[in-house]
This record gives sequence, C-alpha cells and structure tokens, in this order.
Amino acid sequence: MNSKPWAGYALACFFACWGGTCQAGENNHDNGPIEFEGSGFFSLTVGKMLSGTHQRTNDTECPCFISDYAQTGVYTGQSGLQWQPDSKLGLQGSMSLTDTPFSLTGQIVARGAQDGAVNLEWLYGNYKINESLTLQIGRKRLPMFYYSDAQDIGYTLPWTHLPPQLYGWEAVNYNGANLTWNKPLDNGWHLVANLLAGAETVKESGYWKIYRGPNNRTDVKWDNLLGGNLNFSNDWLETRLVYIQSKTRSRNVTGSWNGSTYGVGIETDYTNNARQQIYGLAFNIDRDNWLLNSEFIHINRPGADFKDYAQIIAIGRRIGKWQPMLTWSNYYSKAALGADPNAQEAHATTAFTLRYEVDTNSAVKIQIDDQHDNSGPNWTTKYGDARLLTLSYDRVF
Repeated sequence: MNSKPWAGYALACFFACWGGTCQAGENNHDNGPIEFEGSGFFSLTVGKMLSGTHQRTNDTECPCFISDYAQTGVYTGQSGLQWQPDSKLGLQGSMSLTDTPFSLTGQIVARGAQDGAVNLEWLYGNYKINESLTLQIGRKRLPMFYYSDAQDIGYTLPWTHLPPQLYGWEAVNYNGANLTWNKPLDNGWHLVANLLAGAETVKESGYWKIYRGPNNRTDVKWDNLLGGNLNFSNDWLETRLVYIQSKTRSRNVTGSWNGSTYGVGIETDYTNNARQQIYGLAFNIDRDNWLLNSEFIHINRPGADFKDYAQIIAIGRRIGKWQPMLTWSNYYSKAALGADPNAQEAHATTAFTLRYEVDTNSAVKIQIDDQHDNSGPNWTTKYGDARLLTLSYDRVF
C-alpha cells in the first residue's frame, strides 16, 4: 500500500513525538491519558555484482541478483556500487490509552528499491482480552515466514538481505484481524498460537515486474485469507508451523516484455479465483553460541499446473562481537497436471555472511552470494547465474 499523504502525516506525528511530546521507547504515565512509544530503523546497503551470466532478461541488463521479489529489489549488471535494492528507512510507534486494554500500532517504510516511496506496512489496533489473549484488527504482516514481522529491520536479521529463494512472493501484508494466544508453559516452554482472516490487494506488484519487466503493471488480489501459525519454544529451541489458504486473482494492466519490446497493454478484468494453500515449517536453535536456522515452505495450487517448494538452512557461530554464517537456500517449481517438467523455475544460492556487532543498536555485515539458475531449458524468464558482494550498516533507534 503506497500511502504518501498518510505516511507524511504519520512522519510529522513521530517527529513531534520525539521532539518533546514523548520519548522513544518510554511510557509517559504523567503526560495524560495517552501514552506514546516510538522507534526507528535503517539499513544502508551497497552491493557489487562480481560475475554471472551476461544477458538481457525482461528488459534488465544481467548478471542479475534478485534480493527482494516483493519490492523489486534487483542488483543488475551495471558497473559500480548499487545501494537501492536493500537500503531502507522505517519508523514505527504505538499509542495506548492509560489503564485500558486498547492500543494502536503503526509502521512506515521508505525503500531504495521503490525510489524512496513511503509505504504503510502496519496500522492495527490491539485489544488485550486477558493476560494470554489479544485481538488485533487492521493492517499487518502476513505471517508466512519466521522473519515476516522483522523482514525490514536489518539489524534483527543475520544476513544483509533475506534469502530470496524463500522470502519472495506476491503479497507480504494483509488487512484483517488476528487472535493471538500467548502462554508460558511448564519447564521453560512457551506457546504462541495465532489465527488470522483477511484479504490483500497489491497494486503494481513488484513480484510480477520480475517476471514481466520493470515497466509492467500487474495488480493482485488475495481474497478469503484464512490461516495461522503455531510457535513452540524454550530458551534455545524454537519450532514454528504455518498454514494459510486464500483465493488469488490478478490482472495484467500493461504489456509484458516479450524479449525485444513490451506487448500492447490492454487492461483486463481480474482472472477467475484460483486457490492456494501455504504450508510452512521453521526449526531454529540458538545454544552455546551456535546458531541453526532452517525453514521450509510449500505452496499447493489445486487446479494449477505447478507447485512451489523453497527452503533454507543456515549455520553460524558467535565469536565475541563476530558472527560468521553459512546459508544454503533453494527454490523450485514442480510440474503438475501434465505440465512440461522442462518449463519449471529453479535456482539455488550459497551465501557466506560475516556480522560485526558495533554496539547494542547497530551492526555491520558483509556477505557474498553465489547463485545458480537451475531452471529447465524451456523456462522463459531465466536470469542466469550471479555472484554478488554486499556490505550493510544496520541500526535501530
């Protein structure tokens, strides 16, 4: 949702808050019936394409590395350093009524990949029913992945960018409601269960620009969203299960890149509803300074001629202020209903990341990604192989 007027108003409110009305991260019980909390984050990330397949794909000069499908974050074959794909600035805050169970939370983000356009990512109301149960209504992140809520906050991530083989889909937010049950259990275990319902409309989808060209406009609707996630954790182990289903529709508003030019754009109505079922699993360990991150997703599309599979496995270790990590990520589509198995998309990346903890609020990371395009010979949108070097400075404030 591109919301520049609303976002500008929100920015003014935030800066007024930080300027003296309230202090970020602090409750102000003596300032009246309304309490404010505010915070922010930014990532300054630069990348350099080292090598890869030299070609032109979808009106883009390659070698290319797609770091963010949803926001069209693409490192291209242009010379020099590139900062736009993964640099971003965000502000978030909450407002609550003193001695009531009501509060309001919002987040806005400006991204280099979107030429600095400000987007409203969160805006939802909270009602705390009791100590364990909370109802939220509004705009939120769609909890498809382990890092969904924190995906824009670079400091909280172990990478300079999220592994694109897993974290890359049409929709990342939704408008609706969710009910969360948060309960400490015996023997140090903790259970969080979340149920959600809603819908999402994406205008000028960044995801489809990857496949149809940067000047394409495709609009997407995810209707009848239903699902939830279940987290079970203790002080060193966390498991997470996800199931989400929806109906999906799209319309191609402008022409697609056909290899030499954009086709004639004839705005069409939305396609008929198709179904999708999303299954996710995460299994993470943080013990004795050793880290293991693993996550898997499968998207079933009844009636479609393909299914999606993606996974990551990462191993790291804290050594003082340093944290090296090795990550393997993989995506492939599988033919169904008699579709051509040689016309399926597939790619895999091996990444090495070295993080240095500057202080409790900031970190510097350097990462090298080695990606291989394993798509079938009849797959039409092949971006080829790529080797990318990125350096980031991430901070929360």
